[in-house]
Amino acid sequence: MSTVHPTDADSPGEPLQSIDELVETFRSAEKPTSAFLVGTEHEKFGFLRVPGAEAQPPLPYDGPRGIESILQAIVDDPAESASPDGPWVPALDRGRIIALFKGRESITLEPGGQFELSGAPFRTVHETSAEVVAHMRLLARICDPKGVGFIGMGFHPTATWDEMPMVPKARYEIMTRYMPRVGRRGLDMMKRTATVQANYDWENEADLVAGYQMALGVSPLVAALFASAPFYEGKPSGAVSERQRVWTDTDPDRSGFPQAILDKDFSYERYVDWVLSVPMYFVRRDGLHHDVAGASFRTFMGEGLDVDGQRIKATMRDWNDHLTTIFPEVRMKRVLEVRSADCGPAARVSALPALYKGLLYDHQARSAALGLMDTPTGAELTTLRKDIALAGFGASYRGKPVLALCEQLLDIARAGLQRQRCLNDRGEDESIFLAPLDETVASGKTWAEHLLDLYRGPWDGSLAPLWGAVEFWRE
Repeated sequence: MSTVHPTDADSPGEPLQSIDELVETFRSAEKPTSAFLVGTEHEKFGFLRVPGAEAQPPLPYDGPRGIESILQAIVDDPAESASPDGPWVPALDRGRIIALFKGRESITLEPGGQFELSGAPFRTVHETSAEVVAHMRLLARICDPKGVGFIGMGFHPTATWDEMPMVPKARYEIMTRYMPRVGRRGLDMMKRTATVQANYDWENEADLVAGYQMALGVSPLVAALFASAPFYEGKPSGAVSERQRVWTDTDPDRSGFPQAILDKDFSYERYVDWVLSVPMYFVRRDGLHHDVAGASFRTFMGEGLDVDGQRIKATMRDWNDHLTTIFPEVRMKRVLEVRSADCGPAARVSALPALYKGLLYDHQARSAALGLMDTPTGAELTTLRKDIALAGFGASYRGKPVLALCEQLLDIARAGLQRQRCLNDRGEDESIFLAPLDETVASGKTWAEHLLDLYRGPWDGSLAPLWGAVEFWRE
């Protein structure tokens, strides 16, 4: 979830005059294909190392080993300060550190203290993968002496909701009050899930429409490929992705597979129309987040809202804030953001940007992937996501096994990456990053099922070995 850069002035700007300005938000993001980039974001759960424990304590926000202490240590780290981009700059919310910024990357916090690296955009997956590796090395240098580790899973394997910290961020307090009104699992989504995301560009409106519809259509298959959340409060949950199961019961107004995006007449304007129908969370004025949860952005634009005793109207900053509160499986801001993958082991983080780069940045691959799902409806994708959350590769779509569809999707993406020929210094193209997914498909079992096999076999029903198996930089 987005955080305001600490150098941004708290000026909301001038009121919006027309919906055309909102449409221009997306039209002005168009780029020539020669300027296309890819960025990676990933979230992870911190924990305090207790050797041999079944349930490692979640990383608290406060204290000498807590989240704020780690963020401050990164700011103070001499090696980081000496880098070409200079030191990390902290962002504060009511005097507490809630994010760090350096150059075009940031370290932000999800509501339950999940650390998120929002990476800079790069030309190749080789570069964004190197950034992930550098981030892991930074965390290892700062956190190992503190006895702190991080795991890659889609849902926290042992902690209850109350055991997870709450990051002191005003927008999260507003969401905590609102979420129970619009779904039973929204609070779980906030504090106990973690994902990998990737961001992409588009050339023009037609390119965006084709890419968006393809990316949304295959997203349940991507959920199966990355399923890594089989445990709930220390026991098997009955799902291969508890995270995906959470999303099936989280605020349907702003999540899932909006039919408007899949319709033949989809456009920038149709997306704006859908976003305007999604209830608001907050308005920022005078350095504060004001709770307007449930309000209409259309009303905010036209008639204004009463905020702290004043009637105010929506500005472009308000629109950009509102865009960050929209959670479909693929989201459009000034980049196209894919969101359906569970976080997993570090080796799988770079597989997501590679997979979708192969599908989105090669027209032949994009067309083949569109044909794979053959014009799905939002209702079909919703049902498929529910089935995949429970059965993984054992689910089916229109009578076709999901395992076979995932195998075809990987082949399509691999061919797309090979045609792009973005090579590293060893002459390897970006398809090397698909290797963990190839292994998963070849086994016929999701990564979650691999963990369940270990739990029921060599681990003898204990989760104590899990932490070492999925801990970043130690796996």
